[in-house]
Amino acid sequence: MEMSTSLAVMIGAKMLLTMSIVVAASFLVERSGPFLGAMIATLPISAGPSYVFLAMDHGAGFIAQSAVATIITNGINGLFVLTYAHMAQRFSLLPCLLAALAVWFVSIGLAHFVEWNMASAVVLNLACFGIASRLTRHLEAGDAPAVRQRSVWEIPARAFGVMCLVGFVMMAGFVLGPEAAGYAAPFPIVLSSLIVILHKRIGGRATAVTMVHTLPGLLGFGAAVTVMHWTAEPMGAALSLLLALAMCIGWNLALMWRKKTREAA
Repeated sequence: MEMSTSLAVMIGAKMLLTMSIVVAASFLVERSGPFLGAMIATLPISAGPSYVFLAMDHGAGFIAQSAVATIITNGINGLFVLTYAHMAQRFSLLPCLLAALAVWFVSIGLAHFVEWNMASAVVLNLACFGIASRLTRHLEAGDAPAVRQRSVWEIPARAFGVMCLVGFVMMAGFVLGPEAAGYAAPFPIVLSSLIVILHKRIGGRATAVTMVHTLPGLLGFGAAVTVMHWTAEPMGAALSLLLALAMCIGWNLALMWRKKTREAA
């Protein structure tokens, strides 16, 4: 009964937090441009609650073990962004999102055939983001999105869809153990949901620009998870998770400061 209550609280918290961050990021993209929306979207609002509740139920060793799979998945998220960003220039929402998710699932499937450790996972992470950044560099400077009229039910309906998707992924990750939890925690729920909300509102190209701006933020998340892996057992789960959160926030603030400095120069 205790396990069921904890699982329900974990799933409910992540569903609500993910829904909130997706809606907030979509509004920021519409009003302040792709960069700020991307910085909000890449905060660990989706993965964070997963690790908090998993640590409460399973301890520091569990999240340290899960972190290796999370690093692998985080790198594959870069390939997800790359696939969507290129297809969104020419195609409608559904084929773009399905192709990006297909690349994600195929890559995850191939990753299961490799014996990973943290060092090799970090190398994969850096390689994926290096390739994605290189091949999407031409999209970094995009025009301000042109927003179409929103219907009253649009955001609530899509937010409800996001919540359902989060609940499904959380159930799968929790039931199947630490490796599956590590793969599920950074599943591109926020990115996919943001694409669903933005693609029809601001167009494929503007949404692609937003996704490209998430790449540096996702790289910072990978660095934070790497630190969490090494500090979870010696420092304890609570301090390790707080340190990882502080790193994510600090990284995105540094990216925002760098952008502001460059624009002022």
